[in-house]
Amino acid sequence: MRSSVAVALVAVCGLGLAAADAPAISTDNLRKHLQFLSSDEMRGRANGSPELERAAEYIARQFEDAGLRPGGVDGWFQPFEVIAGLNVGPGNELSISARGKTVRFALGMSYYPLGTPATGTPTRLEALDVVFAGYGISAPDANYDDYARLNVEGKAVVIFSHEPQERSTSSRLNGARPLAQTTLEAKAAAARGRGAKLLIVIGDPTHGIDQADYRLFSQDPDADATEIPVLRIRRTEGQALVDAFLLDARARQIDGDLAPRSGPLQGAKISYTEDLTKNRRTVRNIVGVLAGSDPVRREQAIVIGAHYDHVGIGGHLSVSPERVGQIHNGADDNASGTSAIIEMARVASADRGRFPRSLVFVAFAGEERGLLGSAHYTTVPPIPIDGTWAMLNLDMVGRAGGSVDISGMEVSPSMEQDLKAASKIVSRLGIRREGPGAGRSDDSSFLDRQVPAINFFTGFHADYHRPTDDWERVDLPGTSQVATLALELAASLSTRDVKPEFVPPVRK
Repeated sequence: MRSSVAVALVAVCGLGLAAADAPAISTDNLRKHLQFLSSDEMRGRANGSPELERAAEYIARQFEDAGLRPGGVDGWFQPFEVIAGLNVGPGNELSISARGKTVRFALGMSYYPLGTPATGTPTRLEALDVVFAGYGISAPDANYDDYARLNVEGKAVVIFSHEPQERSTSSRLNGARPLAQTTLEAKAAAARGRGAKLLIVIGDPTHGIDQADYRLFSQDPDADATEIPVLRIRRTEGQALVDAFLLDARARQIDGDLAPRSGPLQGAKISYTEDLTKNRRTVRNIVGVLAGSDPVRREQAIVIGAHYDHVGIGGHLSVSPERVGQIHNGADDNASGTSAIIEMARVASADRGRFPRSLVFVAFAGEERGLLGSAHYTTVPPIPIDGTWAMLNLDMVGRAGGSVDISGMEVSPSMEQDLKAASKIVSRLGIRREGPGAGRSDDSSFLDRQVPAINFFTGFHADYHRPTDDWERVDLPGTSQVATLALELAASLSTRDVKPEFVPPVRK
């Protein structure tokens, strides 16, 4: 998934379920899948890696053993292309001039791209005028806009990382929780949408240490795909620009009253040459179908999905960039969800009469690269999207500890009755209504196609996107209960007479 205490090793004995005839999701089988998928030999299942392909073959074999039939365009598989990593050419240069002083930056030492269009031909931006845009946030709903009355057309924009008042629970900017507009994607879109040619990010002054690891890019060249270059520069070299225009003081003023202090940096110029190309690689979704027991309703589907890719040896997707090169095993994220849907398929296949409608089980690739696998699935589903009644997504379901976050019910309020029926079977599992937020996992791709989509999630933790997300920390009995709850919800949806309504979600 696209965060807090260490979780102790849990016992693997099962917790009792409320109903004696509840489906048995085997903790022993879950452990077996977790140990394989999150082993060091799988090297973090990075998109485009040989290890991800090994994982795909393993999942296909498990789907076959469970009694599913292939539902891909190539047997079990739906291949598609992702961009994973960058090739670095010799012509990368960045310089900033201000008040008679020019500072030159070195790629992988004092700057690196957070995002890049990487068109394959060198991009040259010469002597761009420079504009300061605060934290680079445009959030009209929160009555905050760093770009209000600011002309950035054709210019380089300099912003600070993070957001103002980020630790204040009383801030009107979503309290101490980050705004959606604080993400790199949102900040890049805000600058690009106003005509900026380049976005420069500097660590904000409320963080005493520059948190970026500039050497990381040299070891694992990678960046998000953005329409304009987005660069992170080291404060040590960028301090001359910060001091010349009192940018730290402006940031503290913004933090005080949330009034933007944006404006042109008179006389400053930025020149940038980018010589980067994208690595294009083929990855695969794995799709298995359990045909419904009713000859008419089997033409309708409930999709049950989980992504199986992770972040490899870290790179720019790691929350611990200082540990680049270490294997990020991704046991909770998302070997837990992948293991769960394998066992859900096994249990459902053994009791097929409970499912008049077809169940489509999908292990998605490309989630860590922007929900690419789920988006691709919606273009080539084995049962048409118009016939898809609902999608159930399991992402990070390995740290239950007695409860699970369920989000998405607001898009189809009538499904509350189905969830209520399902929860009676797993009465010891508490249900929260928080979730990671829209757009954070593969349910979002189905919402975009007006399919009600429910996400199961057991919470961020201190091991998220770090090398410490190992299988020993997974709550196996809790994972079994979450999988049981999701399968019971699928069973209820499979038997209902009326298709769930769809209410477009509100995304902030």
